[in-house]
Amino acid sequence: MSYFNRNKWWVIAFILLITLNIATITAFWLVRDRRPGPPPGAGSGVVDFLVKEIGFDSTQKQKLIQLRSQYQQDIMEARKNNRAAKDAFFALLQQPDISDSALAKAARASTVADQQSDIITFRHFQQIRKLCNETQQKKFDNVLQEVLRMIAPPPPGKQQGLPPRRGEGMPDGPPPGGDDRRGPPPPQQ
Repeated sequence: MSYFNRNKWWVIAFILLITLNIATITAFWLVRDRRPGPPPGAGSGVVDFLVKEIGFDSTQKQKLIQLRSQYQQDIMEARKNNRAAKDAFFALLQQPDISDSALAKAARASTVADQQSDIITFRHFQQIRKLCNETQQKKFDNVLQEVLRMIAPPPPGKQQGLPPRRGEGMPDGPPPGGDDRRGPPPPQQ
């Protein structure tokens, strides 16, 4: 009896698993490539939100899209500088005897990069507010905090747009294991 006949089912199962793996990887590639991106030139959800809530006309919308494009370029550059400053700061860990002044200088460079991002964002919204007439400025002032939440990066470890999972910022009672370290409630008088 040949080797193939003795192990026929193992060979078939192996070939089937290889085929399924190839199909799965191909499906992931195809789905990833078909994800819809923002429509070209249409801006983002923030632009649409502002246009709807504030009541921008078509000219204001075009200027807003231009401002948004410039802002994205500026903020990407600022984030790149911020990342470089933080990398340089933590690269100091490789030096065994780093002085406090050198450490403070690297920390200040990182802080300056953070400040630059905040200033870019402030100036961006200042320019948007200048696009508005008096009535629109009042509407803008009312929705600004919501817009800032929309553009904020997600907290570390979370994807933007998804609700928090159980246990992530949503207290549901005592921690697992029944060990409630909060203590007993205060006595009622």
